[in-house]
Amino acid sequence: MTNSSLAHPAQSTTREQRGIALYRDHADDIRHEDGVWLVPSQHDATTVYEVVIGRRESCECEDHGHWGYACKHVYAATIAKAKTAPCAMCGDRFRYRDLTEVVDDHLSCFEGDLLCRSCARDHGVA
Repeated sequence: MTNSSLAHPAQSTTREQRGIALYRDHADDIRHEDGVWLVPSQHDATTVYEVVIGRRESCECEDHGHWGYACKHVYAATIAKAKTAPCAMCGDRFRYRDLTEVVDDHLSCFEGDLLCRSCARDHGVA
């Protein structure tokens, strides 16, 4: 029997793991505007990458452009998309924990709609 040493998975630096770390560190800075996710650079506070998620994922970063693989920015945007939803009134995306579900039909929204705190307050749902 031979003993071999494999790198500990936590020490691995895959794009997916770097994307998870990017989301964890910058979740509040990731925005969705006009169908594009704006993901900040991990290393340069002035750089933001435009990421499109869908049938064909794309990112402006060199890693994605050179290799064509999903980069850490795509992974971070995918996590942000999974953890957020649009407000039924204003259309902006918010984390699920920051949305209020409408439990009764109202004049301007329906049962099951998700509203941000501001829209819920403005429409008497909160």
